[in-house]
Amino acid sequence: MRQILLKLVFALLCPVGSGSLGAGAVAAGESPGTRPNIVLILADDLGYGSLGCYGGTEFRTPQLDQLAAGGVRFTDFHSNGAMCTPTRAALLTGRYPQRCAWVDDAELSPVFREQRRQNPAQRWAWGIARTEVTLAGVLREAGYRTALIGKWHLGYDFAFHPQNYGFDEFRGYVGGAVDHHTHVATHGLKQLDWWNGKELENEDGYTTELLTKYATDFIARHRERPFFLYLAHAAPHDPWQGRDPRRTASPSATYAEMIEGLDASVGAIVAALRQHQLERRTLLIFCSDNGGAPPRGVPANGRLKGRKGSMEEGGHRVPCIVSWPGVIAPGRTSAATLMTMDIFPTVARLAGASAPQGHLLDGLDFLPVLQNQPGVGDRELHWLFGETWAVRQGPWKLIGRGENVLSLVNLDDDPSESRNALGEQPERRDRMLRLHRKWMEAVGNR
Repeated sequence: MRQILLKLVFALLCPVGSGSLGAGAVAAGESPGTRPNIVLILADDLGYGSLGCYGGTEFRTPQLDQLAAGGVRFTDFHSNGAMCTPTRAALLTGRYPQRCAWVDDAELSPVFREQRRQNPAQRWAWGIARTEVTLAGVLREAGYRTALIGKWHLGYDFAFHPQNYGFDEFRGYVGGAVDHHTHVATHGLKQLDWWNGKELENEDGYTTELLTKYATDFIARHRERPFFLYLAHAAPHDPWQGRDPRRTASPSATYAEMIEGLDASVGAIVAALRQHQLERRTLLIFCSDNGGAPPRGVPANGRLKGRKGSMEEGGHRVPCIVSWPGVIAPGRTSAATLMTMDIFPTVARLAGASAPQGHLLDGLDFLPVLQNQPGVGDRELHWLFGETWAVRQGPWKLIGRGENVLSLVNLDDDPSESRNALGEQPERRDRMLRLHRKWMEAVGNR
């Protein structure tokens, strides 16, 4: 039955070619209820080794472990960036963030313009231009009700408000991080950053719990029509704060509390879907925006080398769990190599959505992987953060800085990147370096 259901979904929606999203439409006579709701939960700075289902032992994550047991757990899923903003751009556009039309700090707000004048080298954040096609936009055009609950981080100025990018509703904050109790921005603009739609509106409460309340309310209000809920949590990004602002605990204990609160939130979302009998009509994706950045001594990234900001695996290999009861077979583990940008074409195809003709997508549709069929095939993947870069081809990854090549590893044999094979594989090194240079020419160094 599960295979039949997924085949019906495939039949209803037109195929999407590699590299671009072709014109798609809902089949004639199809009712909105036949298209799945989409719930996308994005954790902030959650490391690969932080969940029990990924071998973590430091934190209790029963809800996420149960979600993995009922769906597919990906072991080779990567964020497009080793930092917050690039990954979020890739998620919403289906493109490498370096290909996106960016607007830099000086255009994001008067405060940033003054800071740039005083310090031209300073970069707090970039925002995607209004010309970018977003996943929320194409889903809204296809009849979905769309909401961003949580972190935006793709532009501070009102011109770059998320409701200008395809979201019908927004509750959360536009910057990189907020105090989890006062909701005052801790990065960049040190002022209140807590929005109800297009109005600043503060309230009492802890970020994780408030965002969960908004998300479950959205599900309840839109249970009769297809919806896209993008729940971008603040946890476990710093500042490390627990639920009770009066309680003093060590950074590691507070960090654990934040992850366990994130886990409880996922459980609440699943419970809301079950309460409204939406579980079998909803594709749920959970992942992280980049590797962990925990307090000193906390092994949030498991055995992976590096952390947030690094081109090593700990900077961008992240947990990813996909669940769709009754359609996706439970208890599976997939080693398909995927990136955040692959979510756009996959979700769009399921929704019968389409992007403008000629709009280039770098992401690939991984619906076949969800059907337990051969995946997206061999392809090269790229990362860039400042002067540091990486290119992946098959199991091999080459890391460099500027024109200098730093390491070459085989991730199948050495996922912890402990053995540098540069001296043993000169031809592979040169071939992958050429791939990197060709990609840089295509997307630009941004």
